[in-house]
Amino acid sequence: MLDMTDQQLNVALAELTGFPADKLTPNYCNDAAASLEVQAVAINKDEEGYIRNWLLNKHGKSVMAFTAVSLRTAAEIANSSPRERAEAAYMTLSSQDLHPLREDINT
Repeated sequence: MLDMTDQQLNVALAELTGFPADKLTPNYCNDAAASLEVQAVAINKDEEGYIRNWLLNKHGKSVMAFTAVSLRTAAEIANSSPRERAEAAYMTLSSQDLHPLREDINT
């Protein structure tokens, strides 16, 4: 679990997705529709990274610990809470590979 408040995570995701600064920040952590939107952005950027980050966040294990994503795990992903989707999206969108100029992440 990320050490961020809902508000901090919502603002960070809005910045990462280019959400207009003059608009009300979506509540990715509590609104199911908003969390699905940011999940889709993250999956479009890096589908394997999103699943890897979701597994790490939910189970505390890297994807290497899983030989395949089982149907049960797929169902868990589908039934994720908005906060779980938001955290996995943040981890994916803020990765060093996607944002090589950001020095504040993955240090």
